[in-house]
Amino acid sequence: MITWMQTHKKWLIITIWIATIAFVGAGFVGWGAYSYGKKQDEVAKVKDTSIKVKDVQDIYSRLFNQLNQMMGGKLDEATAKQFGLEKTAFQQALQRAMLIQFAKDNGLYVTDKELAQNLISIPAFQKDGKFDEKLYKIFLRNSRLEARDFEANLRKDILIEKLLKILDLPSTTTTQTTLASFMLMQDKISIKTLKAPKITVTEDEIKKYWQKHKNNYKSILSYNIGYFYVTLSGDVTDAQMANYYDEHKQNYTDANGKILPLNKVKEQVKKDLLAKKTKKEAIITMKKLKNDEMKFHKLNNIQIVNNEISETLMNKLVKTKFLKPTLTPKGWLIAKLFQINKPTVLDYEKAKQFAKNDLIIEKRKETLIKLAKNNIHNFKGKNIGFIGRDNFMKLKSMSISEANTFIQNLFNSQTPKGFVLLPNESQPNKVVLFDITEQKLLDSKNYEKYKKMIISYANKIKNDKLNTNLMKQLQKLYEAQIKVYVKI
Repeated sequence: MITWMQTHKKWLIITIWIATIAFVGAGFVGWGAYSYGKKQDEVAKVKDTSIKVKDVQDIYSRLFNQLNQMMGGKLDEATAKQFGLEKTAFQQALQRAMLIQFAKDNGLYVTDKELAQNLISIPAFQKDGKFDEKLYKIFLRNSRLEARDFEANLRKDILIEKLLKILDLPSTTTTQTTLASFMLMQDKISIKTLKAPKITVTEDEIKKYWQKHKNNYKSILSYNIGYFYVTLSGDVTDAQMANYYDEHKQNYTDANGKILPLNKVKEQVKKDLLAKKTKKEAIITMKKLKNDEMKFHKLNNIQIVNNEISETLMNKLVKTKFLKPTLTPKGWLIAKLFQINKPTVLDYEKAKQFAKNDLIIEKRKETLIKLAKNNIHNFKGKNIGFIGRDNFMKLKSMSISEANTFIQNLFNSQTPKGFVLLPNESQPNKVVLFDITEQKLLDSKNYEKYKKMIISYANKIKNDKLNTNLMKQLQKLYEAQIKVYVKI
């Protein structure tokens, strides 16, 4: 094993992350582990390296929050499960444990001095460039962490980093220049743009198209639900708010973990106190709704995204069929799912306009491709000169998006003459013919300009390939010593 890694170490570049810090202020998201090993919180083990529930939870939270940010805050637990986030989190925790175990097996360890040096160098714990113990303690308190647990996790990260540094070598000059030749090549081209003629379709054509593609035109998945809000109404005195604040002041802090005074959070304290006071009423209301002593407000053919219930709670309602009192900005929500309206094929009249639009797009594309093929061998285009992957500004007749699409297709072309449908291949309104008359593989000035980026990209390519191979080797090495105590 060590021979394999030494042979391939020049290819190995793996980024080490310190998971816990990324979760401050991000909110906790749960990972579903329900049965454990000999230790109550142990979900798996690689030889003598334990994987605990929190190890997987931390990774799951990081993945969830990253994906949620990419989706504009619309990710929920059901969607995360569809994406396989639970399995991914567990797999990453297992890979991390294998790296730790391999480091230990090869005599690597982290001294207390190394741990301390790394701890005080973390920017999140520094003030004016120096370690601030107060910031560190605020972080631990807000994260509900013990110092020993955080530092044990940090020690593992340092150990992995040590292992990878032993194996890490930069990419070779040959690799970098080969990649540079690919990335910085320039084509001398001439182009000609052909616009699509007006497309007309007959009623008979639309009907035939709909008959052939009718399964593409269906009603939208919808739901019939009932809902009821118990509003956060009532009177609270200043004394009641003060008492509630004193008992729960740890919930009212600023970004730095400092407890805010009552006058700064009075409105929120009032809402929280009213929520506490009205919760019993919400439970009584739920029982009355279940016994038909009160009636739900009905909504039929409602979609997941609507104006009455949040997307997250709608997804939960669809999954559970009933929502017990759940606190929302509108009050305590109680809801019931009565019916799921599955998509059905639309009749011709309802689908006609959609089918017509799609047919026009299809015919326009066919027309443009025919035009391109008829003109590609003898067209006389405008000479653009040499163009590289970053020279989209030279294509003044195109938008930036169109220019990027054109350049991507140009450099993927296997022939000197070709065409590109714009603004995109699926819904084009024009076609651009091109003729490559000359090619330059590597420009020295461009190479110097982008050298750092190319080296970084060369390293990433090696990392993507060999990180996978490394994990396969470790999987084989520890296969008989991996114990998993949960179902994923």
